[in-house]
Amino acid sequence: MKLSDALGMIKGGEKTASAHASVVSPGSSSPTSDAGERLKQALKEATAPAVQSKTASQSSPIEDLTKIAADLSKAEHEALTKEAQLYGAAVCDGFMARAAQYQDATNKIAGAQPKTAGADDFEKFAAENPSLVKEAAELGYATTTNQLEKLAEAAYAKGWNDTVEQIHKAACDSFVAGFQETLQLLEGAR
Repeated sequence: MKLSDALGMIKGGEKTASAHASVVSPGSSSPTSDAGERLKQALKEATAPAVQSKTASQSSPIEDLTKIAADLSKAEHEALTKEAQLYGAAVCDGFMARAAQYQDATNKIAGAQPKTAGADDFEKFAAENPSLVKEAAELGYATTTNQLEKLAEAAYAKGWNDTVEQIHKAACDSFVAGFQETLQLLEGAR
């Protein structure tokens, strides 16, 4: 196809191009210059949206997606933080309620317990019954002494047995090692 044929098709076929050509160049009367102007106008129209789209969105789609992702991440972080705060508050409330239950139970048990004799009661009893306190002290001393003697005898026996066992083991090991060395010497002497 030739350029003149293309210009002829533009000239006769498209009304919008001729309307734009009349707006752009109303004073041109020659068909060749009119066709050239119309071709230039059509070229401008064809390239104009590409130029406009480049100037309209100076930021790339990657930057737009990155910004959207950052916004979503920030919103998700805020939601997770709020959820963690609510969860922490719920756990703390549960802990405090359970601690209060334990405190109440402790108070009820402490109120139901009979009071034990204190130091004042013992001193009063000791002042009233000195012979009984002396007898109890002697009995406690004798019992403790007997228990300590039994423990000392058991510890001595255990120590003695452990020592004898170690001596026996060392003697056996030395005997076996000496026997083997003697065998090797005798076999080497032959």
